Amino acid sequence: MEVDDEGAGPSQVQQRGNYQLRERKRQAEWSSDGQPVTIGRIYAAVNPGIPEPNTYAEAMAGQQAEEWQRAMDEEIEAQLANGTWELATPPPGTKLLPCRWVYKVKHNADGSVERFKARLVAKGYEQRAGIDYGELFAPTSRFASLRALLAAAAAKKMTVHQMDVSTTFLNGELKEELWMEQPPGYQSDDKAQACRLRRSIYGLKQAPRCWYDKLSEELAKFGLFPTAADPALFVKTDKTGRVYALVHVDDLLIASDKEELVIAIKKAIGACFKVRDLGEAKVYLGMEIRRLSAEEIVLSQQGYVEQLLERHQLADAKPRSTPLPPGTKILSAGESDLILQDATPYRKLIGELNYLATSTRPDISQALSFLARFMSAPTKGHQNLALGVLRYLSGTRELGLRFGGDKKNKVEGYSDSDWAGDPTTRRSTSGYAFLLNGVAISWSSQLQRTVAASSVEAEYQATAAAVREALWLRKLASELNLEGGATKISLDSQGALSLGKNAIISARSKHIDVHHHLVRERVVRGEIELGYCPTDQMVADILTKALGEIKFKWCRGALGVS
Repeated sequence: MEVDDEGAGPSQVQQRGNYQLRERKRQAEWSSDGQPVTIGRIYAAVNPGIPEPNTYAEAMAGQQAEEWQRAMDEEIEAQLANGTWELATPPPGTKLLPCRWVYKVKHNADGSVERFKARLVAKGYEQRAGIDYGELFAPTSRFASLRALLAAAAAKKMTVHQMDVSTTFLNGELKEELWMEQPPGYQSDDKAQACRLRRSIYGLKQAPRCWYDKLSEELAKFGLFPTAADPALFVKTDKTGRVYALVHVDDLLIASDKEELVIAIKKAIGACFKVRDLGEAKVYLGMEIRRLSAEEIVLSQQGYVEQLLERHQLADAKPRSTPLPPGTKILSAGESDLILQDATPYRKLIGELNYLATSTRPDISQALSFLARFMSAPTKGHQNLALGVLRYLSGTRELGLRFGGDKKNKVEGYSDSDWAGDPTTRRSTSGYAFLLNGVAISWSSQLQRTVAASSVEAEYQATAAAVREALWLRKLASELNLEGGATKISLDSQGALSLGKNAIISARSKHIDVHHHLVRERVVRGEIELGYCPTDQMVADILTKALGEIKFKWCRGALGVS
């Protein structure tokens, strides 16, 4: 078998078992002044708009054919060395899973190209339930776990390092017998043969589950066990100290107050899997981690914001002071009539912005909650409001969550609602924010599921949602060895405060659903403490309505966004 290289320059062929992997060499490229231009990573770094091919044929016909070929060779070598599959003749009647190549250009934090990546992926959508796979669920870390870990790391001066597991899913061990077609561009001469899968491969429905089981098994060997709060957060506690490992598929954050423990854990993981040691954490799931000092860590997405602005031609747009105009609740009749013919760009923009709103920018969470309500039939006015959020980001692109400073090491929350704020359904908006050491680690802005008959009921429903999140955060705080005691949630409604503390039955409260009385139960048990704060000091106000500039900026600062 020989890799198809039609149109390529001189090449060298290396034997890898039954396969010949070709190292491509391309004719030198020349600039307009007659000077040679280096190809490869440097060439790619100055061409950030490198297209990512969709098929093998497209990759081989493009200008980066050499880079993609090298990436595919590395992938095949890794799979052969790992024993992911072997060539054999399948039994008669065997269903072969098709496969394809997926290409990705990986970038550094500054936007330059890190490497070209090619991955062989099985078309798992053709698998049959109960025959080709069983259990599928595999946990991944919550963003709140990441933010809480970084807040604790800043307060306790922890060392935070990052690792990346190469060919992650290839480490999982399959329980089912599966056969796959030979990879495009790497077929053997015997067309009757196929790939008998020994390990999981990307694209299989059970691949994430197989990988998580394998990772948990290996981490347990050196004392790291999943926590009850987040099964993707592993903790090791012994007389030498505490070590945390936060896992999101192939990305691992290792943190400890003792650097030697971090180094020891990284070495142990490196002995089990092929990993890339990235040193001190810099970029995790597209979020930039900057260590300003031993006690200060900034989590932001400035690079992502700038990409969005460039994509929508708003890099030099005049900034707005708030994401939405103050008091925005409904559009005028003229704007509401102009339904977009193609809603896809609007939906895509809302999805892009939502990643920011749920990761590092709680200040745009309310705006996204509002705009996402019109995904089915957005109007021109909704599109303009969404672009207005981008204009706000153009003037605040550098903002992020700044962990450090306050050393209370205790979670505290704020709960608020905007009664009957939706003029169409008359439903209220719930908003809550939980802070650790003065910085938001969890927040929400969401339309309530039922109509509240009074402002007190709306506030009480919002408090019930906040209590549910607080109960989870209490478990997480325990795993992070933070201070215990009741979790305080501040409200600006005396009526809701009374309902939460006392078994009041009246004409105005007797109809309230039983599940909302979770608040009262947890207060009685001493797990939650309800407190009052004036409306002008309500931090969660930014999550329930479009505020004016002065109040908005105060709330933004109170959330730790700076």
